[in-house]
Amino acid sequence: MTEIFELVYHGGGGFSYSEVWNMPVTHRRFNLKKINEYLEKVEEYKDQQKQTLTDKSDLTAVKVPEQVNKASQKQPSYVSKVKQKK
Repeated sequence: MTEIFELVYHGGGGFSYSEVWNMPVTHRRFNLKKINEYLEKVEEYKDQQKQTLTDKSDLTAVKVPEQVNKASQKQPSYVSKVKQKK
């Protein structure tokens, strides 16, 4: 019974209850094995992504180039027609 539930639940909508119930046991187990392998790969990928994000999140290692700092401090090249407040 648990095999049937697992295939219907984790099958991503690809299997109905009656299809799984009438499916040969060898096919059920094959499909369960493939779903399990897929879920393990997804979990490994998520772990790798989480690890790379934590490695890159060290903000003390990030240095801003001097050109970017100087460019952000430049005065605008246009002339404003609005009068300055005194």
